[in-house]
Amino acid sequence: MSASAFRAGEEAATGAAIQRHTDLEVKADFETQLLADFDKLFLSRIRKASVFIDAKLLKFQKANIGRAPERWNYRLVQTFASEELREKWRAHADHKIAWHAAIEKHVGTPFIAFFFDSRE
Repeated sequence: MSASAFRAGEEAATGAAIQRHTDLEVKADFETQLLADFDKLFLSRIRKASVFIDAKLLKFQKANIGRAPERWNYRLVQTFASEELREKWRAHADHKIAWHAAIEKHVGTPFIAFFFDSRE
């Protein structure tokens, strides 16, 4: 194992910050309500969580290199202190409102989610 691979594994084991990128298909009829709920329900609740660092809701514009996604038109990018703490946050009542009431009800399923280690 290389030294850099070892350090990356060591950081992950100590709970380095992670990002979750969730690609969402939002129908035009639901966009206005999604944006309102993101501000009113999602951010107001997730900001209370000690595990939370940042969240952004991105709307797809165009592909610069490669092909545009076939159906996903939004990406929710969330940064958390660690994956272990994010998992604990999922059990909290505010998570159920933040995710299920504010985001999930406006998207086509299935959505797709990716996790990344975050390096500042």
